[in-house]
Amino acid sequence: MRRGWGVKHALTLGALTVLVGVVALAAPSSGSWTFSMKWELNPFQVNKLESVLTLGSTIGTWDVNSVAVLDLDGLANVFFDASGALGTFAVRSILDFDAAPPQFRTWLVSTATAIAGVNLYALFMLDELNPSGPSAIGSGLTVGGWWRTPTLSVWFEAYSNMPGTVDYIYRYGYTWLLDHFIFYQCDRWYKPSTYLDVQTSSSALSWSGATIYIGMPLTCFDLLIAASFTKADGFNYVLFEMSNLDLDLGGLPFTIKWVDVMFTVTSKSVNVVFDVSLADTACIRPFFALEGAGTEIQGIGLKALLLECSLNGVTIRSGHMFDEDGWYPYLNYLGTRVYGWTWEGGLATTPACAVTEGYDEFIGILVDGAACCGGSYLFSAFAWFDTGSSSGIFDWVETRINLRVDLGPSADVSFGLSVTTSGVNWIGLGFTVRW
Repeated sequence: MRRGWGVKHALTLGALTVLVGVVALAAPSSGSWTFSMKWELNPFQVNKLESVLTLGSTIGTWDVNSVAVLDLDGLANVFFDASGALGTFAVRSILDFDAAPPQFRTWLVSTATAIAGVNLYALFMLDELNPSGPSAIGSGLTVGGWWRTPTLSVWFEAYSNMPGTVDYIYRYGYTWLLDHFIFYQCDRWYKPSTYLDVQTSSSALSWSGATIYIGMPLTCFDLLIAASFTKADGFNYVLFEMSNLDLDLGGLPFTIKWVDVMFTVTSKSVNVVFDVSLADTACIRPFFALEGAGTEIQGIGLKALLLECSLNGVTIRSGHMFDEDGWYPYLNYLGTRVYGWTWEGGLATTPACAVTEGYDEFIGILVDGAACCGGSYLFSAFAWFDTGSSSGIFDWVETRINLRVDLGPSADVSFGLSVTTSGVNWIGLGFTVRW
């Protein structure tokens, strides 16, 4: 049941009007409009429609971008991304609104600077934790920094009502973290993502925890020392991680990817993460994973097999998934998981990017080349099979055809078609215009 329009909705609508007006008055110098639609034929109905309008402007030293997202229900979401400099501080602000009804969704403000080789940052966030019910807005704050030298690197942060983010900054970088606050992947918006989040609806900023990473490249391996402290527990843990190990295991087809030794107040744990080190052969790419538990390696499983050959712009790709339930590529490490194939014939490491459950085999062709007006085109056709299914010949269940034509740097058009054992499943059309 839709909630009534109260003061919060009115204020949100007013804020949206002001922000849209600021962007419009700034005379947008760049932008894009992407439209895509997909409809089923039996029965005839539009099951997906998305229109994304992006406007970019420069106001003094600031770059301001606004993004409006429309779907089958109308205007769904509007967010703004502004970045610039205030003196020696680099500032970025990302503000997101739901549009039906208009209400505040989330806001992130980042400030960063460098002093004597030390990079410092602060992240402030407001988040609506109950967007479909009574308002529950919480706030969070994270402050930290890092510096890096050839012999020693340090990352540190303290946070209030937010999860720790230092691990993402250590592995992927600070800019990557900001770019993944709101992003689009595999036909899905993440607004906000779980990389940056507010944990409770509290508005009181009190210290929740702190983390420090110290990295040192040694002769035979890289050493990482991590220590964590929380308000609830005090000392949380200290971790010693040895990675990039150069070990001779007597010609065995696996390597030790890294070793973790963790100490807490009440326990000690040792985790050895193994990786298979079998090379690809010509056009054949096998995906192996070690099977076992702890330091006991019980065997090597062939999880998937991919064949790919290319010649003069034509690529033939075929694959079979032996483990349809998915798997963890590294023994004793649960941070990365394979969920199945992607629609392009790669490995899906997020559920949203995986093909329909049960689609374990495919054969496809990709053709690319030059098109009109200095552009290019990409054509693909993939036939999918479900081993054990008797609905189609050779267990065939679906074929997807896609064509994208880039009409120079300013526009592209796309067409998609899905055919199943029941006939034409859906047809998709789309275009993008850039200026």
